[in-house]
Amino acid sequence: MADYNFANNGQGRLNADGSPRPGYIARMYWAVIGAVLGAALLLRICEFALGVQRKRSQNWRPKFVTARMPAVVMPVGRALTYLTPPFLQRYPGFVYFPSFGRTLLVLCYFGLLLGLFFYRNPLTDPSQFQTTLYRACWLSIAQLPLIVLLSVKRLSVISLVTGSSSSVSLNFFHRWVARGLLLTATLHMFYVMRYFASFQALVFELKTNIMPRRGLGTWCILAWIVLVSSIRPIRHYVFELFFANHVISVLAFFIAVLKHTPIYAHVYIWIALSIYIADVALRWFLVLLNNISTSGLNYRATVSVMQDEKTLAIEVPMTSERLLNWKPGQFVRLQFPTTEPFMAHPFTIASLPEDNKMQFVIRVKNGFTKRLLEKTIRIGADLEKQNDTVDNVVARATYPVIIDGPYGRVGREWNQFDTVLSIVCGTGFTYGFAVFRGILHNRGAVRTLRLVWVVRNYSDIVTCRDLIERILKYRESGAFELSVLIQIFVSDASTIPTIGHSEFDKVLAQHAEFIKVIPGKPVIRDILRSVIDRAGGETGVAVCGGSSLTTEVKNDVAQLLATHAAHLRSDAQSCWVHSEQFES
Repeated sequence: MADYNFANNGQGRLNADGSPRPGYIARMYWAVIGAVLGAALLLRICEFALGVQRKRSQNWRPKFVTARMPAVVMPVGRALTYLTPPFLQRYPGFVYFPSFGRTLLVLCYFGLLLGLFFYRNPLTDPSQFQTTLYRACWLSIAQLPLIVLLSVKRLSVISLVTGSSSSVSLNFFHRWVARGLLLTATLHMFYVMRYFASFQALVFELKTNIMPRRGLGTWCILAWIVLVSSIRPIRHYVFELFFANHVISVLAFFIAVLKHTPIYAHVYIWIALSIYIADVALRWFLVLLNNISTSGLNYRATVSVMQDEKTLAIEVPMTSERLLNWKPGQFVRLQFPTTEPFMAHPFTIASLPEDNKMQFVIRVKNGFTKRLLEKTIRIGADLEKQNDTVDNVVARATYPVIIDGPYGRVGREWNQFDTVLSIVCGTGFTYGFAVFRGILHNRGAVRTLRLVWVVRNYSDIVTCRDLIERILKYRESGAFELSVLIQIFVSDASTIPTIGHSEFDKVLAQHAEFIKVIPGKPVIRDILRSVIDRAGGETGVAVCGGSSLTTEVKNDVAQLLATHAAHLRSDAQSCWVHSEQFES
């Protein structure tokens, strides 16, 4: 392989026979990726123009041609792309099957890779195996910047262009592009072996040539990252172990790639590393700017353990105005230096900037949240001894905290829709109530606002007592200018008290026409049909919960959109869904 001029093979465009050179294949790859991102940007601009027109006129009907076109076309695409076959959802904790839209994008991406690899490629001619293996090599290296762009937080150009800020969506495509890299790297390794085997020198080259051995080691590291250590059960159940291994393995992979490839092939590798280093530097600069002052850390978090000892309520007073710029539904990464100094954890902000504090409600699981609960119980204040009669709180402690964010802004503003429906379960109410309150403060074109919250026990409702009481005070002030309804479904009906035994129960009973506590589980499809059929314009649906809930909502919306195909000449009866999943 040393006599093969890899540099010349990467220069220019076409060979003498008209086939593209391996280096030009990498440029063709990025030309297609750039065209796709450009089309997504144009669509985002049209959606932005539509949203501006709606909020200014407080009318959902688009007036401009550029704003009317996506309103006509998009519902058809949503009906096709939201669907996920129900028989593929049996084991969501171990195997995740994406929606048809995501599957189609993944298939198109793999089709692009295979199309570029096989285009005018003489695979059966041993004399051309060098060109073939280097084509696969250039395709592999070219994918590295895209993989990094799908993983960065502050320099997320893809989020800006496409409007897809969901970490679940970006991580999904991050993993599948990495699998595409594994595919092309495997093709490269396969044709390296075929090239050496064509003149019976495979064993000799492996013994005497260090480059094939480095390549095999690089492939093994990549396979470990993609096929073994990043599978869904590991990410879901032992995330901290996955994260630590991922950082170390990726670092080892980049070192191996730099060692395996010649200097003139490092351009894409250095671009990927530069993006990652710049993102980390920017993140830490903003973290230090927002959290550090001459007196030390700016923020302290009060952590309260709720009575069920399965829920934590965290409150961080905003002592500085630097972070008072988050939008409803965004999240931040909290890092507790005295509890877990080397890892930050993402939590959705339940409050608004107007509250001058960040509030979080967290369901305790294994790992960091469990350690934080145990430490708070161990050192927290005894509320009874201090005569602190706080309902449903058994222990409380204060910790210094570092805040990184906010992240996850939704691509479309919620107040541009005619109707907004928020469907959440469990602690997903932090997302739902944030969106709900944000619309109450700035309703825009919204005329109807609904919130559906599914809880297991009635006692879970008390967890968000503060948020509910704020909404009730806002309602009592007469500031509501739209139709508002909150429906709370309690799965275990036996936990619902027949007679209010606390002041909070009495408050709920007094506002029963506005906040309805309903025993049993909701029929999501009936709720969606009722809301969409009555809507005067496009409906925005915010769903936050497990993958089963988000999949069910998208499937039901897709079926309803399909039945409303006759209305697709305008954006009446159309529906847009934004989902936030607990699982990654």
